[in-house]
Amino acid sequence: MSKILKSIPAVSFLALILVLTPGCGNKKTDPDASPASGTIETQNPVISPESTTENQSVPQVSIPTAPAASTEIPPAASSTPAASATTPSATAPSATAPSATAPSATAPSATGTSAAQAKHKLGELVFIDGTLTIHRKGIIIASKDIEIGDVVYPYDILLTGPKSKAEIDIASGSPGGATIKIAENTAFYFDSRELSEGERKTMLQLLSGAVAIKVDKLAGGSFNVATDTAVLGVRGTTFIVDTIPDGTLLLTCAEGAVAVQGNNGSAGTAEPGTAIVGSLGVVSPESVPLASLGSFRMDWRTEAYAAFGGKALMFIYSYAQAIDKARPDFDASYARLQSQVLTLKTWRDARAAGKVPRFTDYGAEKKAVAGVLFDCLAALFKIERPYYRLLELQTLQASGIGVGTLKDGSSSAAYFKSLEVSGRTLVPAMADIREALALFAWASAGSPLGSFFGSKAASLGSGGIFLGLDG
Repeated sequence: MSKILKSIPAVSFLALILVLTPGCGNKKTDPDASPASGTIETQNPVISPESTTENQSVPQVSIPTAPAASTEIPPAASSTPAASATTPSATAPSATAPSATAPSATAPSATGTSAAQAKHKLGELVFIDGTLTIHRKGIIIASKDIEIGDVVYPYDILLTGPKSKAEIDIASGSPGGATIKIAENTAFYFDSRELSEGERKTMLQLLSGAVAIKVDKLAGGSFNVATDTAVLGVRGTTFIVDTIPDGTLLLTCAEGAVAVQGNNGSAGTAEPGTAIVGSLGVVSPESVPLASLGSFRMDWRTEAYAAFGGKALMFIYSYAQAIDKARPDFDASYARLQSQVLTLKTWRDARAAGKVPRFTDYGAEKKAVAGVLFDCLAALFKIERPYYRLLELQTLQASGIGVGTLKDGSSSAAYFKSLEVSGRTLVPAMADIREALALFAWASAGSPLGSFFGSKAASLGSGGIFLGLDG
């Protein structure tokens, strides 16, 4: 990995970060501002732009041309898709970056004033502005039931709504800890394990959108981020990951270094002076002076969204086909997982009671669950990213992107209505599988999960980082 710079002036941080520029105090907007469909919020809307270079924001994008940048946040796009099949003007997601310093809105600490008591809980929401949804085992938690101080648990999917921003804390202030600032139109989940004092392993699956991450310097362990295009390996740094709905990636880094491994085996390192662009599994470096990083990122996003507009219908159809192809195996493996409900309940209850398992515990149970769980994961990792990308594309229809007739002759609007229906069973099933993985990890007593699945685990692609395959 390239040399990690020891320090960058604070103004450079302000020139880099993306997700939110919080106002004064803790802020949570009216949850009813974002409509929900059925029991599952499928809104994953367009990110409204801001455009100051200091905040590394993104100007409003029109297809085929982009208007001048504006410092105003425009009103949210209408929720009614345009009727035309043409590619009209569209708004690209913004990426206004927060400061890399401590969050501006934090939850009240526990009673007492000691440093230990003031620490945040793992996955604690320390800032909310707008609407959030959490997909968790057994429940869909709507924005009205989420408050600052609540915890996003490992393997929960967190989705941000229109003009919405959030920040969670993952053991910040300790080696390998991090703060994650989340842009609008973003879906992700994580797992984080303390392997020993000063050694933490964290994995983040970015399904859509953009995040800004500040990782405290690792004394050991690892911090990895998986995207459509690549897996990122971090060792204490401040960086931004931007993705657009076709999976194209931009990685910009204010300090430190992030190693990137593309899906096709290509590799690169993002650091101050070098950004990484990833597309179709190929990653490549771009030389960018640190002083120009904000404008470079702004221009990249403008051009990427302009280029994507004409391909949106193709990607809607492609993602829909990916789900249709994977769904039979997904449903079959999920049905087999139901035969392990007693074992999963035993683990769930023991974990809730605070039991700390030994590696030798549950040997027969782990052997029985492992094969079924592997098949579930193989199907899950093929279906979850297309699903959450489709939610993102559904929102873009409000700006006219992807409105029209799909390859099979159906309308995109009709497809998204059917997706809302199928999501009512698919989302809980995906949450069940993620919870089973978390329970299996608990029962495995800190052992790398890949050892339970053998050589087959490599077929899981970027999902392999959740099995401890990153070493």
